Amino acid sequence: MIYDEIVGQLGIRSGEKLWISSDITKYVLWSRKNKEEFSPARLIEVLRESVGSEGTLLFPVFSFEFSNHGRYDYKNTKGTSGHLGNLALSTEGFRRTSHPMHSFAVWGRDRDLLCAMENLHSFGEDSPFGYCRTENVRQLMLGTDHKHAMTYVHYVETVCRVPYRFAKTFRGIYVTEDGKEEEREYLYAARRLDVGTKECFNRMGDILEQAGIGYAKEIRGIENHSVLLGSSHEPMCDDILHNMCRNLYDFEVSREELFKGYGEGS
Repeated sequence: MIYDEIVGQLGIRSGEKLWISSDITKYVLWSRKNKEEFSPARLIEVLRESVGSEGTLLFPVFSFEFSNHGRYDYKNTKGTSGHLGNLALSTEGFRRTSHPMHSFAVWGRDRDLLCAMENLHSFGEDSPFGYCRTENVRQLMLGTDHKHAMTYVHYVETVCRVPYRFAKTFRGIYVTEDGKEEEREYLYAARRLDVGTKECFNRMGDILEQAGIGYAKEIRGIENHSVLLGSSHEPMCDDILHNMCRNLYDFEVSREELFKGYGEGS
């Protein structure tokens, strides 16, 4: 069945730590066209069975209700980063990490470790993104690609203190897991609007795959990618620090002017 193909073709192993990004629309449409079963709930179940109790699964459930509207409900605010994440939130055994803008639905061995993190910055080194670096979490992109799924880039940008982003503070009401309303503030790596950034993450994806840090795999004619996030950190930092982000972004302003003096004194 298609679940077995996903596990086998993408080499999912017992004990793995996986970040699952997805656009399952392509799988649903393929299955309907070919009159085969495809259940997102069953896919989550198969992924859990595959990594086992020693593994960890992270599904992004990113939301910008807090930054856009000043309110976030830990239990009830839905994510905008894919159906699987929201489905995982309602699946027994999953918990949600704490940041109101960049949270994950987590299951497995490191679930409680991740959910205990109280990072104020979306992309702080004390965040789930920092965990993905230190634990070399493998990101699977099911039916999607680096351009649409590689949010980890923003963690690397934050660590490297890129000149086109800045830490912006957002304040609002945070409804906790037990229903209490609290006034809180969180940080996010906002873009400078005068720069005009265009994401070109597939360029970096190609580089990572050529270096053996990731690979592409077609399943039933559907695009999928795998990348080791910790191993990808240095090549992305190198592109930022020494190549003015040529393999990550195009800019509407002069690249040379934007990076003039960048890194001096650091």
